Amino acid sequence: MNILSNILALLVVIGVIIFVHELGHFLAARLFRIRVRVFSIGFGARIWGFERGGTEYRLAMVPLGGYVAFSGIDASNPTGDAGDFITRPRWQRMVVLLAGPAANVVLSIVLIAVVLVAGTELAGPRGLSTEIGAVAPESAAFEAGLRAGDTILRLGEEDVSDWREVANIVLTSPERRLPVDFERDGRTQSTVLVPRRLPRHELGDAGMYASLLPRVREVFEGTPAARAGVRYGDTLHAVDGHPITDAADFRRLVEPRAGEEVGVEIGRGDERLVIRLVPAAEGGLGRAGIAISHFTYQRVGPGAALIESAQINWETTTEIFGFLGRLAERRVSPQSALAGPIEIARISGQAARRSLNDLVFLTALISLNICILNLLPIPVLDGGQLAILLFESVLRRDLSVQVKNLVTQFGLVVIVGIMMFAIYSDLVKNLPALGR
Repeated sequence: MNILSNILALLVVIGVIIFVHELGHFLAARLFRIRVRVFSIGFGARIWGFERGGTEYRLAMVPLGGYVAFSGIDASNPTGDAGDFITRPRWQRMVVLLAGPAANVVLSIVLIAVVLVAGTELAGPRGLSTEIGAVAPESAAFEAGLRAGDTILRLGEEDVSDWREVANIVLTSPERRLPVDFERDGRTQSTVLVPRRLPRHELGDAGMYASLLPRVREVFEGTPAARAGVRYGDTLHAVDGHPITDAADFRRLVEPRAGEEVGVEIGRGDERLVIRLVPAAEGGLGRAGIAISHFTYQRVGPGAALIESAQINWETTTEIFGFLGRLAERRVSPQSALAGPIEIARISGQAARRSLNDLVFLTALISLNICILNLLPIPVLDGGQLAILLFESVLRRDLSVQVKNLVTQFGLVVIVGIMMFAIYSDLVKNLPALGR
């Protein structure tokens, strides 16, 4: 059943992203009166389609891509049609090529804004301090002498002020020695952290976690918490004045109090409230009727959501390029950077089974990654075609058809090689657990 839901989620996610990408090319072409012969979702043999306005719209056999075929795409196949692509000024052809990746950015911004308006639990929360909230026993961080309450000031060669920066450095530094400057009890100390390698994704893991207050993940119907007015997303600060840092603290303070009134201090937006409830007796223990976990919950209006979404997209883009830089420096394995159809299907299926919000957020992030991938200067991709047009602009003449064909063939070999490696990595990571 999980395999089927993974496949369906993959088709939805990739289908939306491909459609929007090709629609960007299509609309830009129409703006400059370039004739579009084919608008295809998928590659290979046609499954279904129709023709309208001189354009064939089709669904093809292999759904992992798509294309828009222009009339007279290069000098080797001129049609004499006034709408030939090759007859347009280079700047117009560049706009058409850029329109696909640009559409993916717009899609990402809109989808994340929708999620923020609906309200979401944010993964990798922004603006979180570098204070360590917990350290796993026998982890790399524990062996380095780091403990809960320490504040990381510098990690590796970089000053850090946000937990996302800490997480990204650790992830991209498996088995590398990272000098650490941290503050404990007002004093600056130093140590060396060596993140352990996670075999599945070839990424680093330190076993230390951000300092986050526990939140209410779910309120069960008919329970003391539900009757008292506890809500999803409430931050838990204390029980009867005793501070709590995780679910274990909450249970420790509530379980002995079955049938007795307790005061639970919560945060809700900008408010701090004390909600009084009487834990129900279940098996001799007091139960409030809530599920607790650590996450950040955010819900904003449409205007603020668009601004916040644009900022999230910008920060994610800089993180992606930082990751690509570490890949070029061979600090991380290519296996950790590439995800093929099997891996994307797995994470899409997991997101869909969690919630629609998670699936929409994931679609936005994949759309942004597709934009960046397409802008890489690899022939066949939009970025490669843009590079050729820029080179021709400098030369002030077109390259010969033979040269363009050789460059295109080289690009195809590179892309096929990348795809084969991505699929191989997918199989290595997922064959033991394809059904999970």
